[in-house]
Amino acid sequence: MIAATAASVLFDLQGKGVSVLGKVPAGLPTFSVPVLSWSTWLALIPSAIALTAVAVAEGLLVSRQYGEKNNYSTDPNRDLLAFGAANIASGFSSSFTLGSSTSRTAAMDVAGSRTQLPSLVLAVGTLLLLLFGTDLLADIPSPAIGAIVAVAVFKLIGFLDFRELWTQSRIECAIGAACFVGVLVVGPIGGITLAFVLSLVNLARRASNPAVDILAGSDDPTVSLLDEVDDVRETAPGVIIMRFAAPIFFANGSVLADRARNAVESAPHPVTTFVLDLEAVTDIDVTGAGAGALIALREWLHSRSVTLGFSRVRPPLQERFTRFGLLESARLYRTNRDVVSAFRMEFTTPDADVPER
Repeated sequence: MIAATAASVLFDLQGKGVSVLGKVPAGLPTFSVPVLSWSTWLALIPSAIALTAVAVAEGLLVSRQYGEKNNYSTDPNRDLLAFGAANIASGFSSSFTLGSSTSRTAAMDVAGSRTQLPSLVLAVGTLLLLLFGTDLLADIPSPAIGAIVAVAVFKLIGFLDFRELWTQSRIECAIGAACFVGVLVVGPIGGITLAFVLSLVNLARRASNPAVDILAGSDDPTVSLLDEVDDVRETAPGVIIMRFAAPIFFANGSVLADRARNAVESAPHPVTTFVLDLEAVTDIDVTGAGAGALIALREWLHSRSVTLGFSRVRPPLQERFTRFGLLESARLYRTNRDVVSAFRMEFTTPDADVPER
């Protein structure tokens, strides 16, 4: 940058059509309370939200990326507090919106910076420039500034990361590519929003088809879901214990109900008790509880004289079940062993148990 500035002055590059930074006002910022009309405040809200979204997303992503790269921990809440305090001060000093600088972060990382010392030196240097050296900045060629930013940011594009992501998850690679293209076509906010929506769709897709298993009654402590257990259709004669491995919500509530009905209808013995093992269920939403899922399943089981029960329910989840009325006429069991003991089913040995599979 120094060499380019010297060349700009010596060869009058500005006179030859090269853009330069131009005059920079000198002196410290003036602190004052912004005085704006209510209509102006309201007009600024959309832009403020957009700036906040970009600044927060970029800042937290950069912090996490370099924290993982250099093996140090990050605290998003601390970062957000710093962003907020800095932007409040910025608002009272007529300054730009503040956030992390991806280009400077990359440049410092390449230079080997691992402490806050370069940032302190930068702050002191910036203060001295504002007071005494703004004239030195006027002849800096804009292409030199762009080249420095481009070189610093180039490694952040992550083309090799896309190749690795393709081998790990093609769907998530496609989401990343959509975000990349979206930023180029519709801008940072549009690209980030697109990637966010696609990520939510992918999350719902994966959660809509969770693992659903009928636990096998066995006294073999080595039996687990890691082993191949073919054609498990009942836990014990007349008893089915089914484990559902996901939060219950609108996308998978019907899946749970359908699998439960199929299990009851295809059991080798008439089913008298159906128990849902909820150890892997962390939450249930109103739609998953009310829109033809568990309530409809309870009524369907009741019409066939099948008792519905729940085992290993987490206390917060039990509270939500109670609020939704799902525990009416249903039994609760602390463990799967209690289910079998309650109905005194005979297994291979007197001490047989339903393994916590």
